[in-house]
Amino acid sequence: MEVIDTDAEKSVMSNFIISAARAGVEEAYARRLAELLIGISVDAQVRSRPRAISGDSLLKRLSETMLTAEKEGRKLIRLDIGEPRFKTPSAAIREAKRYLGETSTILYGSSAGLSELKEVIAARLNAQYGTRLRQSNILIFPGARFAIFAAMRSTLSSLDRVVVCQPAWTAYESSANLAGARVRSVMTTLEDRWDINLSRLEEELSARPRMLVLNNPSNPTGKVLSENMFREVVELAKRNRTVVLSDEVYASYCDSRVPSVLQYPDCEWIYVNSFSKEFSMTGWRIAYAVADEKRIAKMRSIVQTTLTNIPELVQRAALAALKDTSGEAPRARRGIAKRVAMACEQLSKAELEFYPPDGGFYVFPRIGRGKVDSGKFAELLLAGHGVGVLPGTAFGGYREFLRLAITEPETRVKIGIKRIVKAMHEWRQ
Repeated sequence: MEVIDTDAEKSVMSNFIISAARAGVEEAYARRLAELLIGISVDAQVRSRPRAISGDSLLKRLSETMLTAEKEGRKLIRLDIGEPRFKTPSAAIREAKRYLGETSTILYGSSAGLSELKEVIAARLNAQYGTRLRQSNILIFPGARFAIFAAMRSTLSSLDRVVVCQPAWTAYESSANLAGARVRSVMTTLEDRWDINLSRLEEELSARPRMLVLNNPSNPTGKVLSENMFREVVELAKRNRTVVLSDEVYASYCDSRVPSVLQYPDCEWIYVNSFSKEFSMTGWRIAYAVADEKRIAKMRSIVQTTLTNIPELVQRAALAALKDTSGEAPRARRGIAKRVAMACEQLSKAELEFYPPDGGFYVFPRIGRGKVDSGKFAELLLAGHGVGVLPGTAFGGYREFLRLAITEPETRVKIGIKRIVKAMHEWRQ
């Protein structure tokens, strides 16, 4: 049995609150006592078992293995890492060089982020979605992962429920765990084209979880929810007073506008986006969150405590990328989209099952049915064929699937897929 049982925890909490009311004890005291006892129980059980590897830890371990192999001189085809790998816009590079050349001493900056950058972000989103955002609604972070952590840490309390639609990026669960919250999964399937089962979601949201995480387009499936589906999901969250954390990092990889929480001003939400994917600035570490001013203030306190501020050099480069009119980044993203289409064609020829992604640069094919362990397959593929991929086991337990990041040059992507197919045949024999 799993150590954490959210239904049992909810029942325990309810019993404590009812008993406290009968005894004339304050509810807040009863809740805190229940949290402590549940925490002690979980810790005792976890210590008595072999340490389980989280999805996030698995991905980091595989990435480190590949980095080490490359440093040792091994030539790999990297279909594992979520990096666009195109050239960072020249405007951003020029601005970073200019700033370094003109600034003899780089000092502390505001924990809220650069005012000019936030003004441009607000204006851009207002133009896209008809919102009335101000810079006070925006906070700058060192990457979307930290923005997601801050959003959860500032919103969730111990034992709060967080609903995540699976398969999903591993950072959601690891961030929720750090906040002491409990993840409840709503599973989706390839057979349903990775659409959310609204009945199942409604069942989870009826328990009044504190947060619902949406990732649109999805990492790893590339699924984009339709306008109608997205609206129904947000309305369900609104009715159950659940905060929506919407990760829209891959929206720039879609031909048409992707549904966004920004279109629903009467719902509680936190919007997250990043410069990493849109402008190929993964190593620069810069992203932003949008929310109401009270939420932004809470998240800012986390930045103040842990980071002080994001380097102005990086923020100036990001600002230049946003203002850039050369079209470098959009052309590069269109090039990646063509490679994704080519990869889908190659996978179809190999008769692999997958959903043709609506956005992003990932494909999530099924490599077999039944007793398939994509984790072991990924290790064998790397060791025997020099191709790095990520196993579906890390994205919510999808043992039959692999996540492929289609960001290598076209020729290398084709070679990589051929090696994957060859390894599959060897695996089945």
